Amino acid sequence: MKDCFGIFDGEFEVLRVTSQFYDEVEELLVNISVNHEFGCVITNLKDSPLAIAELSDRIRRIISQGISYAIRHVESGRIVAAIANTIFNTKRKSSYYDAGTQIKSPNMMKYIELWDAVDESFDVNKHCQVDSTVDVEYMGTLPEFRRRGLGQILCQQSMDFLRLMTHGKLPLEVLAQLPEEIQIERPQAVVAISTSQSSQIIGRQLGMETIHRWRFSELWSLSGAIAEFSGERALAYAELQVRLLD
Repeated sequence: MKDCFGIFDGEFEVLRVTSQFYDEVEELLVNISVNHEFGCVITNLKDSPLAIAELSDRIRRIISQGISYAIRHVESGRIVAAIANTIFNTKRKSSYYDAGTQIKSPNMMKYIELWDAVDESFDVNKHCQVDSTVDVEYMGTLPEFRRRGLGQILCQQSMDFLRLMTHGKLPLEVLAQLPEEIQIERPQAVVAISTSQSSQIIGRQLGMETIHRWRFSELWSLSGAIAEFSGERALAYAELQVRLLD
């Protein structure tokens, strides 16, 4: 498996996020998330510099696990799209969990409380009878590069990589680059909470099954929301989408 390969006649490169790309991927995902991601918007993260710093730290912890991907525009050299994936295992906690214990900003506390409440409202591990899942935590594409299918390519590449992990078939040189706590994982499913029409469509195109829905009003009540989310006007539900890694 190559860590970098070209698509669209060499216009773009798909690459696994390693340390040389951390800063640019983090910046892209933070900027898109604070303006468009449901949880960030309704808890008003963008109005708190401390909350933005804490979100940046959260994303950095995720991409440093070595199982996230990005797309670079070759001509400009810019990272234009990225996906941040993390592994959750009911039998052991990774260092990623430490991030939640260091939160100080009220906005970020509301953000964490929202997603904790969502997780508690529906037990995906119990429903699917799995211990280890890969959660798509953040995904975004720069506006001028949208509607090119880059998000779907990122998701598909992530699934291909994770399927190799599941069966213990990652190349040894790639496995050695992952943190030890990730090397031992054998994820059984990919999970995404989709709060936009585009992410829901991508999930269906990749064969993900919708196993639960929340009305946006439910999520508002779980979060103690302090701002509006325009995506509600186009969608009635947020969807929990799952695909087993077989």
